[in-house]
Amino acid sequence: MQGAAYDSLEAFYRAAYGETLVEVAAPVALGTTLIAARQGAGDYSDAPVPDLVITRGLSRLIPCTLDVGSGRFRSTVPRNGFVVVPPETRTTILLDRPNMIEFLAIPYAPLRALCAEHPLPADGHFGGLHSRALESPAFTAAFVRITTEIRAGNLNGPMFVEGLLMQIVAMMMATADRPLPIPRGGLAPWQLGRATDYLREHHAEAVSLRELATLVDLSVFHFARAFKISTGLPPHRYQTAIRMERARLLLATTSAPVTEIAFALGYDSSQSFARAFRGAHAISPTRFRQARARVG
Repeated sequence: MQGAAYDSLEAFYRAAYGETLVEVAAPVALGTTLIAARQGAGDYSDAPVPDLVITRGLSRLIPCTLDVGSGRFRSTVPRNGFVVVPPETRTTILLDRPNMIEFLAIPYAPLRALCAEHPLPADGHFGGLHSRALESPAFTAAFVRITTEIRAGNLNGPMFVEGLLMQIVAMMMATADRPLPIPRGGLAPWQLGRATDYLREHHAEAVSLRELATLVDLSVFHFARAFKISTGLPPHRYQTAIRMERARLLLATTSAPVTEIAFALGYDSSQSFARAFRGAHAISPTRFRQARARVG
């Protein structure tokens, strides 16, 4: 298995350790895939794959011997401890006892393209980050928000995951002593108008951060932060607010079925629309419509 070529961590794991897999979620933004596995004690070394792999320990303590790109070391990875493996890296992973883990497998080429204006290491190697286990509440929070979003079916669209991936990249770059510049100001009025107009015109589409950043001649990293400074909301939440505004109008003024409204707003099912609507209003679309009808 180790001598074969694999185009993703998922392909390698299915071939080499398929019996350990607990979950493989459908890829979302940039092809990011969530994989969960229950491993026994032993050798779980990986073949090189083109993904940047972020591994989260879910067991209380995982004593292990690792080489994930910067030489062999001993570690006891705690719950919510992370190990980061650069792309195209053959690893040594020797586990002293069984454990449960989650992986985020992020295709590195698209990730570099997303952050093109702030070049990431060409080989995906972030220095000392690969010589130890990482413990960081901020890193954990971003990771968990991504995995929660993936399991929900990416209800918030690609911008949500892209923004979180950029947060993770910024933390990794800081760990590698190459911090990204932090924008301090918001968007110029013309930039804000162009971006918000585009989101309104394309509210039912899977708009990406790169699309919006290109519209206003900014880097993706700069745009995402400046947009939030200007509006108080990240771009994905601004788009969701537009969708919910439109949803309330359609529910209150038309007899269109909820499924039809869901598709018109860019959701892939009435269930995903209902989850989003309930999250925004603490009431289902059907109950909202019924309440408006009683008021009317």
